[in-house]
Amino acid sequence: MDRSATTTLTTAMAEQQHTDNHVQSLPEMVYQRLRSGVLKGEFPPGQILRQEELAQRFGASRVPLREAMTRLETEGLLELRPRRGYAVISLEPEEIQEIFALRAIIEGHAGAAAALARTDKDIKAVKALLLKMEKVSISTPEKANAWLELNSAFHDRIFLSAGLRHVSRVALMLRDMVEPYIRIEIGLTMDVAEAQVEHRQIFDALVAGDSERLGHLSKIHCEHTAARLIKAL
Repeated sequence: MDRSATTTLTTAMAEQQHTDNHVQSLPEMVYQRLRSGVLKGEFPPGQILRQEELAQRFGASRVPLREAMTRLETEGLLELRPRRGYAVISLEPEEIQEIFALRAIIEGHAGAAAALARTDKDIKAVKALLLKMEKVSISTPEKANAWLELNSAFHDRIFLSAGLRHVSRVALMLRDMVEPYIRIEIGLTMDVAEAQVEHRQIFDALVAGDSERLGHLSKIHCEHTAARLIKAL
């Protein structure tokens, strides 16, 4: 085979590999975009998801879209309604309280573990997120969204400090189930003062390595969040 033919073949193989990678990543891309839309309230609780509209919006066929919806159903973010298709999960106040009761137990356990396992690197990372949160003034929907992203990152980093992979996975799944409602509550009240105080207390307990206190504060934080949410809704 001459040099030009070899170059042509190599280029064709590279292009095919790029195409294959694109095809393989498409379901994940659709899943991530749809999941983000649900969590951020772009698709509010109870909304029926029209596959034709979503396929056009994401530039994808129905196959990766159905795959994404199935995954989100298993995560508790979507539900399949007879003869209507998939809809964003809509929770009753009692269900929200049930989820937060579970979160309080799990996050209390994770917090207690984090206080014992945290390193200087963990403390530095959590502190950086806390300081960023404290600088955000909740005055617009955009700033509220920025605070919420930092809030999630703050708690995620504490979960990571605990080193409990399975506990963290369950905690994150439960948080995602109520995340749209938390965003609604913050959007309505624009008030995170109590949460900010509790975040600072949680951080101080993490620094002190006080397992009992951090576990208690994490549990109380969940209970207070649930109370504010139910009141706002």
